[in-house]
Amino acid sequence: MVEERRRSELEDAVTAFRAATPAERMAMNAAVTRAEAAQLDGIAQEAAERAVREEDPERIHFGLAALAFEGGWPDWRDTLILLTLLHVSARKLGLDADQTFKDEAEAAALAYEPVKERAYFSNAGARIIYSYAAGPSA
Repeated sequence: MVEERRRSELEDAVTAFRAATPAERMAMNAAVTRAEAAQLDGIAQEAAERAVREEDPERIHFGLAALAFEGGWPDWRDTLILLTLLHVSARKLGLDADQTFKDEAEAAALAYEPVKERAYFSNAGARIIYSYAAGPSA
């Protein structure tokens, strides 16, 4: 029950993150704990799965926002796996997946910097999403 409530609160936080300013996003990302980062990863995975099941492209955007909020912390390699899942789901829905990723990174102005303590281990959420879509030359 408590975990379910916490997940619901994190989903609400993802929605707030999408509407926040870059400074607010940085503060929100700084407050994310390891346990919350893992839950955000789960939210992104579920969004990718439900997007296809429910034929709802908005779920792709929500999943990308959850990963931007998580910011590639504590391990950006986990984020890459989830980006792949979201990318495949977007393609299954007939979306231009690369453009969807770029648009989400740019339109939501997610280019915030990770907190200094995490900068060595993390690539800020928007940069990792954008670089994933742009390919090896980005």
